[in-house]
Amino acid sequence: MVAARSGDDAELGLDVECLAAAARRTRARRSHSEAERKRRERINAHLDTLRGLVPSASRMDKAALLGEVVRYVRELRSDAAGSAVVVPGEGDEVVVEEEEGCSCDAGERRQARRVKASVCCADRPGLMSELGDAARSVSARAVRAEIATVGGRTRSVLELDVARTAAAAAGGGSFSQLPALQAALRAVIMSQEELLAVESYKRLRFSADFA
Repeated sequence: MVAARSGDDAELGLDVECLAAAARRTRARRSHSEAERKRRERINAHLDTLRGLVPSASRMDKAALLGEVVRYVRELRSDAAGSAVVVPGEGDEVVVEEEEGCSCDAGERRQARRVKASVCCADRPGLMSELGDAARSVSARAVRAEIATVGGRTRSVLELDVARTAAAAAGGGSFSQLPALQAALRAVIMSQEELLAVESYKRLRFSADFA
């Protein structure tokens, strides 16, 4: 009788384990089904949004809609290429150049020159404030700004009046501040790792100079 009871207990234990495993599989299937349902709902919601944004796309199926979205985005990029602000690209960059045909008079030109700075980077809160601080750090004053932001990337085109040094103003020479302006703007968009690498390099150079 004892042996029979032990066998029954073993069978009961196996049945409990099977039931528990089946319950886990059922919960996993339900969880997967729920996640899949939510994913389809998000996709359909985004497709509905695209249908509202793209002209003549309200009655298209999914494949045709995505094809029309690609064509429409390319068209927008082409249109933006001829505007003052170019659509932001994937790479970070800072371009600083003197503007031709400044409308200020001769006296003003001796003291300051108009400069255009284009900054492309990942968008983030406070970016324009940081760029303004960087410009002011080299005696530059923003007179106009245009911004284009697409998909978390942003391009800012700044028109700046940059004060000349006394020597450059007297001799009519070129700006010595332009490299400093570019470096200041570049520092704003550099990652923390890049900034640490630059500081480390500067310390090494300083140590080598005095070794």
